[in-house]
Amino acid sequence: MKTALHCARFLLRLDQPHSQVTEAELSLLLTYARGASTVVELGCYEGRTSVALALETAGSVISVDPFTPGRLGLCYGRLIASTFRRRARALNLRLVRGCSHEVAGTFDRSIDLLFVDADRTYEAACRDWAGWLPKVVLGGYVAAHDCRVAPNSAVHLGSMRYYDECLVSRSDLEQVAAVDSLVIFRKRH
Repeated sequence: MKTALHCARFLLRLDQPHSQVTEAELSLLLTYARGASTVVELGCYEGRTSVALALETAGSVISVDPFTPGRLGLCYGRLIASTFRRRARALNLRLVRGCSHEVAGTFDRSIDLLFVDADRTYEAACRDWAGWLPKVVLGGYVAAHDCRVAPNSAVHLGSMRYYDECLVSRSDLEQVAAVDSLVIFRKRH
């Protein structure tokens, strides 16, 4: 009921789309989106970050999310995201329905900025990084949300375990920035 009420309030322009990204994280993320030809976001939620990315770059932004319908057969997140995209005139934003690891298998473009903010389980993080990192160009960036314990992400998640066990020791990634629970990597060799 709470989600339906928020959706109704959004459609009436009384609420803004919700986001799990802090203002500091969004600001850092947008810095790396500038000038990108292709940005891919894994996990759209209500599209607030997706639209901000689209408005920050002239390139294309692809946001992948399963957009799972609720009890009434409607996905409020998708409705909010697509309405917000239209209202903001973010014509370079495409919403793709599907699980991120499945979409990775059919995605055939090079990526300048990959924003990983999807399923936070360890297993899903393994699948997402394996499927999407090869598509990031050398010198391109990967922004990983919920990699560090922070006020906006206080519970130790599988994505944090993946960061600790797998990402910090990779020689093909250089950590270049971080704020709150967001970490930015540059892909090298």
